[in-house]
Amino acid sequence: MKAEKVSLGKIVLNDSNPRTITDEKFIKLVESILVFPKMLELRPVVLDENYIALGGNMRTRGLQWIVTATQTQIEEHLQRQSKYRLLTEYEQQQLINFWLEWKRNPMVYCVFADDLTEDERNEFIVKDNVGFGSWDMDILANEFDEQLLLDWGMDVWQMDGGDDNGAGGKEKHGSLLDKFVVPPFTILDTRQGYWRERKEVWRALIDDNGESREGTLANGETNCMASINNGVSLLDPVMAEIVCRWFGIEGGKAFDCFAGDTVFGYVAATLGHSFTGIELREEQAALNNERVAGMSAEYICDDGQNVLKHIGKGTQDLLFSCPPYFDLEVYSDKPNDASNQSTYKGFLEILDKAFTDALVCLKDDRFAAIVVGDIRDKQTGFYHDFVSDIKDIFKRNGAPLYNEMIIIEPIGTLPQRVQRYMKNRKVGKCHQNVLVFYKGDPDKIKDNYKLIEYASEDLESFGMDNGDSTSED
Repeated sequence: MKAEKVSLGKIVLNDSNPRTITDEKFIKLVESILVFPKMLELRPVVLDENYIALGGNMRTRGLQWIVTATQTQIEEHLQRQSKYRLLTEYEQQQLINFWLEWKRNPMVYCVFADDLTEDERNEFIVKDNVGFGSWDMDILANEFDEQLLLDWGMDVWQMDGGDDNGAGGKEKHGSLLDKFVVPPFTILDTRQGYWRERKEVWRALIDDNGESREGTLANGETNCMASINNGVSLLDPVMAEIVCRWFGIEGGKAFDCFAGDTVFGYVAATLGHSFTGIELREEQAALNNERVAGMSAEYICDDGQNVLKHIGKGTQDLLFSCPPYFDLEVYSDKPNDASNQSTYKGFLEILDKAFTDALVCLKDDRFAAIVVGDIRDKQTGFYHDFVSDIKDIFKRNGAPLYNEMIIIEPIGTLPQRVQRYMKNRKVGKCHQNVLVFYKGDPDKIKDNYKLIEYASEDLESFGMDNGDSTSED
């Protein structure tokens, strides 16, 4: 079979893959790929006709990590490889430049095994991971460099149950950034350097500037952790990544009944999910589909209230949405556009219908993450209590609130606006709410979602102390 290049976003991880990998070994794998990219051409990923990985799932996961990594992260992991440290400064820069260029258009060498029967595929999956041979320890000891062997992931000098690290186990756990993206706490701070750097990486990949809705944002206010481009709010891609990594199923199906821009679909597909978005506006849906062409993401032009016409009952692993904020940003003049309703009641009825049906599409024992923020009544100045209304909709439909996070936004032009607000004692708003709901039995979460472990020392990656604090199980 001849290898061909396939877009990374099109490859679907095999959720039935019996092979697992520890966090420590995964980091070793990532570093091995980074320092020796030619290996990817020599060992192509094996796909079936649906682009599901039969062989090479771990390498694909490694590449998914690399495509979202910042240049600083790539350099830090390369520095841990002795082979990289032996390169000249020019050679090191060439290797870094290779990965920066690859990230702009991430392609993977693949071969297709679409002529195998189901039994043959299962046989291949197992045999591809079986090691029949054994290592000649004398040859390894005498003819190979010990540090290189360790860099390559070999455990040849380890005693069973021994610690492979003399630094108090810190390296064993990797960094918190590698695993959680940002600190897994109820405050998400978009002003931090680690957030801004990662956001720039995603923005360069996605290249979405909100072209289809220039000038829709009213009064300079923002919603949905927005970046502002030409008077348009855009979903923060780091927020999208957090939702996928923390609350998605690896290789699972995600959807959004109020899709908006292309950000979440692009991020979800890049991380190995299949994504379906329902978007009311023809021009936005068309633009989104252009951007995710060749990836495991699709945008359907329709009313979000019709989600059950396009997505089967109990088929989805993650519901994400950042719905319209009533009249804060009007997207179109369509009569069924939630942002174009004359009353808050009419607006909320549209969201109620869409989310009620969307929860029918969501499998049991799965999460839904909804990003919202309270909206002021333009006539009275009082809040509509939008956040509580969303909580009520989900609770009424069997998905109570499980987590609530506050995302802090950059101040931006708020200082220029706050004097106007404070005339009526309206405090400048610079946060949004991330509501995470759960449909099912919470006792099953640990069975369906992989454990993410970290050491307290990892908090240093984010400039935090590791002192005692109140915690929950």
